[in-house]
Order: sequence, then structure tokens, then C-alpha cells
Amino acid sequence: MAAITTIQVRRGTAAQWTAANPILAAGEFGWESDTAEFKVGDGVTAWATRPYWISDVAAHSHPASQISDATSFGRTLIQVADAAAARAAIGAGTSNLVIGVGASNAMAGNKTFSFSEITGIIGTAQLPPLAVNNVYPVANQAAMLALTAERGDMAIRTDIGETYVLSTDSPATLGDWLMITSPGNVTSVAGRQGAIVLVKADVGLSNVDNTSDANKPISTATATALAGKEAAFAAGTTAQYRRGDKSWQTLDKAAVGLTNVDNTADASKPVSAAQQTALNAKENTIAAGTAAQYYRGDKTWATNDKASVGLGSVDNTSDAAKPVSTAQQTALNLKANLASPAFTGTPTGITKAHVGLGSVDNTADTAKPVSTAQQTALNLKANTTHTHVAADIISVDGGTP
Repeated sequence: MAAITTIQVRRGTAAQWTAANPILAAGEFGWESDTAEFKVGDGVTAWATRPYWISDVAAHSHPASQISDATSFGRTLIQVADAAAARAAIGAGTSNLVIGVGASNAMAGNKTFSFSEITGIIGTAQLPPLAVNNVYPVANQAAMLALTAERGDMAIRTDIGETYVLSTDSPATLGDWLMITSPGNVTSVAGRQGAIVLVKADVGLSNVDNTSDANKPISTATATALAGKEAAFAAGTTAQYRRGDKSWQTLDKAAVGLTNVDNTADASKPVSAAQQTALNAKENTIAAGTAAQYYRGDKTWATNDKASVGLGSVDNTSDAAKPVSTAQQTALNLKANLASPAFTGTPTGITKAHVGLGSVDNTADTAKPVSTAQQTALNLKANTTHTHVAADIISVDGGTP
């Protein structure tokens, strides 16, 4: 037996489809399980916008709530029970006339009419009593107030060319006469009415002269202000300046007090006489010597050796390596050796004079007296207890006062 394949389409209740509002793919079916209706997608349009597919199934019904493109009033109207309820719903009251668009249509009980809807003639019995208004030409205000007039009557003032209407039944009261003016009409000019010829005093310009702007004179105040200004002067050239005496002068170095200044660049300026005098007192640049030379007083480089410091006969030997000089050797030859000395004369007669110390006293170092030379040197020193006042200190740094 061949295999049986079951094909199912997307399905759901009308409310579920409306809530999801999906876009069905082109040719895809969507079935409403509670209405037995279905739609076929086009891949572009959402569910709510796609129409239902017309099927051959038996006729079925929808509740009014499922008519999504009707207003709340429309859904209510299609649910009424009978014609009377329909008339009541649309405001036609209890009329038995057929509701439609023809000449026999019913109308609401609270219908109002515009003048264009009213035909025929209104009877005089329906009109209120009418009053006849009079128009009175008067020469002036006094004549207007003397009129025997009633409310609505008009008075034309020939003296001022204005029209007044009486707003009460008291024609003798000026305030009850209202001037009839068009928007923008002038009721009075400078406090006057009637045929008026204005003068400059009427607009607060009695002191103004009727001269054009080009011909207006200079006022006293302007003349006073101008008197304090500089008169116009002819132009100079770009090489001039205006001096304090109000004349044009050539703008050159003399004008700024620099007559003796030459127009030379800093790098090209010559050596001045004063600079040359100062330079003459300076030493010329000395050519460099070598590390083994020194600059001598005769302004020459000389070799830096022992002869240059007056030690030409000095040998460059360390103290420990110095030889015994001829003079030292001669003196030593006169001395006896410490070991096995060879004395001449009677050895027992040796005195300190024999060893060249005839003037030396046989005293211990700690007992030696102060020598004459030492005393002379000490006499030049101050005692440790010696003091001075500030006035005695003539120099602190050892220099000359």
C-alpha cells in the first residue's frame, strides 16, 4: 500500500490571525478555523489587508463585531430588531415614512431649517410691529438737540457733514446721538470738526519753517557745534604728514629728529668713531697656541718648560731619588760617620760646637724658652682676650679700605 501524505495549512481563529497579522508567502494558505474562511498570500501584503478567498462552501454568517471596516454606529445599526428601532437609531423618531433619499424621506424631530430651505411668503401676522424711522437734515448741534425724534431717527449735520442716529428716546441729550462713521473715518482734527484748514500750529509745529531738506539753514546749535570743528583742508600726498601748525610736511628722518641717522641695514652699519676708540683700547684676537705653550708678556707664545719659570738647572727627579749635590757632599765630608767615625784631635774633648750646634741649649722641647724672633712675631699678634669695637674693623675681606 502506498504511503499517505497529510498536508496541513497554517490555521487559527479569526482573532488569532488578526492579532498576529502575518505576511503569507506567495501561494501560502491561511485558514480561519472558526469562520471556515481562508486567504492566499502574495508574499507582500499583511493578513488584515488580504481579501478572503471566495469558497464554494455553504453560506455562513459573521457577527457584527467581525466587520472590521465598519464604525461602531454602523455595526449597531445593522443589529437593530426592526424599522422602528432603525428610525430611533438614526434620529427619525416614530415616523412611519420610508427612510431613503427621495422627496418622502423622514426627518428628525429636532430638525432646524435655514432660510434657503424655507419657501413661500411669511404672513404679516407672523411679523412684529414695525417702526418708521425719519431722517432730519439739521444746520448744527442745537438744531439736532431740538428735534422731536425717537429711537432710530437720524440727523444729518450740514455744518460738519456727519450723520447721527438716536440710540434712545431722548433727542435733547447729546450723548444719546451716536455718530455714524465708516471704519477709518476721521471724526475731528485737532479738536475741530467741519471744513477745517489745518495750520502747522494744529499739529504742534508752530516753529517749523516750510523749507525742503536741501534748503534748510544751519541752526544756531548746529553752528555752535560746527564752530568747534576743524575746517576742511586740502589733501596732501602719501609722503607727507600734517604738522601741529596744520601744514603738510615731508615725512622724512628729519621730521622725527633723526637727521644724522643713515639708512643702512644693521648688518651693513659701519663702526662709529666712539666704537673705534673703544675697540682701539682692546687687544686684537690672539691666534691659538699649543697645549705646551704659554702667552708671554711680550705677546708671543713660548714653550712651557722649566726654563720659562726660572728653573732651567732643576732636574725632574722625585725627592726620594734626588742625588747628593756637590756642596752637600763637601759638607758631609767634614762630618764623622755614625758608624766607626774617624775623629781628629782628642775625642773626649768633643763639644756641641764640634757638631756645629754651639748655639744650641741643652733644654728639653717642653722647656725651651721663647726665642727673640718668636717673641717679635708674637708681639704682632693679639692676645686671645683682646677685643675690638665695630669701628676698629676697617676691612672684613682683607682688601684695602
